Amino acid sequence: MTSKSKILVIDDDATMGDVLRDILSAAGYDVQLAGNGSDAINYIKNNFADVVLLDLLLPGMNGIEILKQITKISPFSVVVMMSGHGTINTAVEATRLGAYEWLEKPLEKDRVLLTIRNAVDKSKLQKEKNILLAEARETYKMIGVSPEIKRIYQLIDKIAPTDITVLITGESGTGKELVARAIHNNSKRSAYPFIEINCAAVPDTLIESELFGHTKGSFTGAVTDQKGKFQQADEGTLFMDEIGDLSVVAQAKVLRAIEDGEVAKIGTNKIEKVDVRIISATNMNLPERIKQNLFREDLYHRINVVEIHIPPLRNRCSDILPLVYYFLEFYAAKNNRLKKELEPGAEAFILSHNWPGNVRELKNFAEKLTILVDSPKVNTQQVASILEYPKIDFDSTNIKSFSEAKRSFEKQFIINALKQNDWNISKTADSINMHRSLLYRKIEKYGIKVDLQKV
Repeated sequence: MTSKSKILVIDDDATMGDVLRDILSAAGYDVQLAGNGSDAINYIKNNFADVVLLDLLLPGMNGIEILKQITKISPFSVVVMMSGHGTINTAVEATRLGAYEWLEKPLEKDRVLLTIRNAVDKSKLQKEKNILLAEARETYKMIGVSPEIKRIYQLIDKIAPTDITVLITGESGTGKELVARAIHNNSKRSAYPFIEINCAAVPDTLIESELFGHTKGSFTGAVTDQKGKFQQADEGTLFMDEIGDLSVVAQAKVLRAIEDGEVAKIGTNKIEKVDVRIISATNMNLPERIKQNLFREDLYHRINVVEIHIPPLRNRCSDILPLVYYFLEFYAAKNNRLKKELEPGAEAFILSHNWPGNVRELKNFAEKLTILVDSPKVNTQQVASILEYPKIDFDSTNIKSFSEAKRSFEKQFIINALKQNDWNISKTADSINMHRSLLYRKIEKYGIKVDLQKV
């Protein structure tokens, strides 16, 4: 399981500290407060902070002095300076000493959250460079043996060498970013940046600044020029995830940038040429959003020259076990553990699960299994516990073949579900995400006696 990113707020204004703690805690961060430089340095010496939010004016040791010490003690912590009294020279000096960003007081909630999220991402990247085995998402390895995945492999081989725009569709967690990375890594642009932006995660008020950049002084808090994602991706690939969440106003500007290959930072009319390949992704039905006037039809056709649809994991069951074993091996190596073996009943249980979170859920499951299960062999009940199912009355000890385990488990699983739903077919079907017609066939197949009064 992934722990919360740790944020250290250093500010002698207790009210400001409390406000920042409330905002950042609500956003899912683990926040600690320090009111002076001495307390802050002591914390940094004994704890790692992903991001340090540091006020410039503090009693005793000032923010610049604290910044110097933090960069020495904890070089992978990302420092964001903040002040209502800073000058341009001070901001430049802080940047030279290693500060990631400068926030001008009074602070704006959206900009604080966006800056902290970007700083956390930067901190993670810095740490990952020093991990021998990187996170699975950074290997960008696609695992699958199903016909659907094989067709995607073949399509990637065809389109990767070109500059054609690609729209990747599919439910959340199916691996849309992996496909985008695979296209980039096999393209003529692979030596150049792969830049991504999650359009759903950036507020409408900041999306243009994120995409196209801004000049110093173009809005409150813009103390330096900043490149946008289009400029950062020049000669490489820009991956626009959740593009369906873009506002119609932002869509028009993105369309112009794609068609003309030109962008202008907020605050200037100066045009910059950019050479960028666009790969987009969405879990939305864009044609339906076009009918609702929520998405521009011209932009849709521009980004959707080739569409790659990734089916949900439940529709390509032959990929489930290869993915499980890949992630079990990965997390065993990463955590210095023995690779887990799955009993036939455990495999059958895993295959019976609906995996609503798709590959992302399966990956998290494999990590939990590696860390939380002590025994080298994993049984059905241990899998059920990790997936947070009620206790399953199923013993696979004397079952030798996988097919036998699957039949035995499936029958017992359906019986348990029927019992929990008072033998009501409709409720049972809903609770296990199975169509009623399929549940009827399973009941008949396994000879399960059901009270027809409750059908």
